[in-house]
Amino acid sequence: MWWRWLSLLLAVLLFTSTLSAAPAAPAKPTARVIYGLHEQVFITQLRVVLPAKVDTGADSSSLSAINIRPFTRDGERWIKFDLAVEGMELNNLELPLSHNVRIRRRASDYDPEEDKGYARRPVVELMLCIGNRAATVNVNLADRRSFRQPLLLGASALRKMRALVDSEFEFSAGVPLCEGVEDALRYPPLNEDEEED
Repeated sequence: MWWRWLSLLLAVLLFTSTLSAAPAAPAKPTARVIYGLHEQVFITQLRVVLPAKVDTGADSSSLSAINIRPFTRDGERWIKFDLAVEGMELNNLELPLSHNVRIRRRASDYDPEEDKGYARRPVVELMLCIGNRAATVNVNLADRRSFRQPLLLGASALRKMRALVDSEFEFSAGVPLCEGVEDALRYPPLNEDEEED
């Protein structure tokens, strides 16, 4: 009878050793990074580094653009636009259109009697790099020339970056470190004494 117990023990040991020898599935990264109220962002498709306002109150991200024109290429919807950033002459940029989104407008941006509380904006997918992290993010195109930062980084982008925000910091991620950033056109980041949006 003892030999039955011994064979059962050996079977269990063999089974567990084969389980531990099997390759484990890679774990989803859980480490979070902390960003400040403003960060430098490298947009890989446009080859530019821009300062961004990090805004957890906005779900979507927004890039300053003007002269936005939809067109069709090979049956697909595309957008042509000019980057609306002072000192950067990037015109007639073309990207595939992901979709359109309705964004609630500020009360100061419209007449309440017109009942146009929403603006329709085109959305493109952009690879954004902050520090050593990068993610493909939906970014709507809008004229942000009246704001200090040409890029707004919203909560959905922060989730993709697995980032938290600490309001005591600015530019805490440092310069972007992704491939291609060394050849990027750069816009100077905000000085600490300048006002924000």
